[in-house]
Order: sequence, then structure tokens, then C-alpha cells
Amino acid sequence: MPLIQIKDSEGHGMMIREVGKFRIPPDFPEEVFREVPKLTMRDDDIVMANWMRSGTHWMFEMISMLVNNNTETIPKKKEDHMLEYQPMSMLDALPSPRVLNTHLRFRYLPEDMKTKRCKVVYLLRDPRDAHVSLYSLQRRRKNVGYDGHWKNWYTLCLNEELSWGTWFHHVRDWERVFEEYRNLDVQFVHYEDLKKNPLEELRKVSRFLGTNTTEELLRAIIDKCQLERMRCDKFPYEALENGQSIHYEKGVAGTWKEFFTVQQYEQFEKLYRQNMTGSKFESRYRGPVDVL
Repeated sequence: MPLIQIKDSEGHGMMIREVGKFRIPPDFPEEVFREVPKLTMRDDDIVMANWMRSGTHWMFEMISMLVNNNTETIPKKKEDHMLEYQPMSMLDALPSPRVLNTHLRFRYLPEDMKTKRCKVVYLLRDPRDAHVSLYSLQRRRKNVGYDGHWKNWYTLCLNEELSWGTWFHHVRDWERVFEEYRNLDVQFVHYEDLKKNPLEELRKVSRFLGTNTTEELLRAIIDKCQLERMRCDKFPYEALENGQSIHYEKGVAGTWKEFFTVQQYEQFEKLYRQNMTGSKFESRYRGPVDVL
């Protein structure tokens, strides 16, 4: 499908690729997206799944180090292992155990995942922070070309007019998947917990993956994967705009408070309660207005 331009209420546009009813960023190839369901999965695959801007680059580096049993910077970008970005032939050529990642909902993923015993690390981040981070990323990406204001972009995103669909649908869809497909072994990781207590959270991931990593190595991996070190170490392998990496920002929790108005906060709270009723994360990302 050709690229389309979506415009906000003030006429600021951004480029998007529409494949059927689903929308992906303009640099994601349609032919790759369409072949994802055909990918042959392996029982020892590790799949990181999450909505955008939830810590995928960070977790990809740490999990890869756990699997490799060292602290050597991974000499590639995480998109090289991304189901909807890399051609199937490239993913097939990766040695086991593969550390794969995706932002897609389950319905678009390999049919093999319905039967293979893959391990899934599902990352969650405060959706308000994730939205703000995605907005900032879209403004830095020339191929998207968006130069509009937060209030207008935020409205388009919540109305599911932009890439990837809504955070709510992504989380609830995957929750249902884990209930239905018991062959999938899942570890939920919250971005905020990883920031607050990285050793304990990485220890849990190591146990989940069965890597039996020593405490010394866990601490070394955490140190190696600090934001500023990753920004430097990963520079040769990352996507750049104007000579700067587009993916690494502040890496802090609570940035949304600098963007959301009280009215936007109240609107988001309403949507959250409507969409997350019955979810195991229902109370995780709610808060009173006085936090602003």
C-alpha cells in the first residue's frame, strides 16, 4: 500500500504506511509485515513484546547479555531482530536462542507462536510516559515529518489514527493471548520497576530465562546498560538523525507531567478506566489529578 499522510486539526501532517486496516511507520516495509505470520518459530526463542517506547532497546541489550553470559555491547541495532522490520530470511539466519522483538498485536505474529513454547518478556511502561516519548520520537524522525503540537498529536493517537494502534488495545489483547495460549511462558516487566530496582528486576528475568547469571554479572550488565553508556556504546549501530541517535532520551519516569494538561489527564483517566476494567494492570497506572 502507498504511504498516506495523516493531518491533525491544525493541518500538520505525518507520513504513515497503511497495510489493510493496520498502520505502521513509513520505513517499515509492507512485504515484511505481510510475511511475519509465516516465520518459523523455535521453542527456545525469546520474544520481547510491548507498545512503543516502553524500554525495548534497553531490555534487548540486557537480555542479549544474559543469553551471551557477558557484558559485551551487542554489535547491531535491536531492529535487526524485529519481526515486522527484518525480512524472514534474515530472522531465519539468526542463531539460537534468538532474542526477537515486536510492537505488533498477537494476531499479526507468526502462526507458530500458537503452538511453540516461546518465552515472552512483555514490557509495560506508564502509557502517559510512553505517549510523550513516542511524540518526541515522531518529531525527530524526518521520514514521519511531523512538526505539530502535543495536544493535536495526542488526540490523533488516542483516536487510533496513528501507527501501532492504542496502548490499551495492545495490553488487553496480549493479556487475553496469555490466557488462551498456555504454551507461551510470560514474564511481565514494568519499566518503572526496572528503573527503581534494576538488580531485582533483572534477577527475575534471569530466573525466567534460566540463564543462572551470577550476581556479579547481573550488576555488571546493569552498569553496562546505563543510559549514557548505551548512548555511547550503541552509537555505531543505531538509527541517526542529524548525527544523533533518535531512540535514547531521558529515560526517566513521570515526564508526562510536563506535557499533560489537567483536561488531558482527566480524559486519559476516563479512557483508562473504560479500557482497563478487569485487567491485572487496572490499578497500575491510575493516579489522582493532584499529581500534576
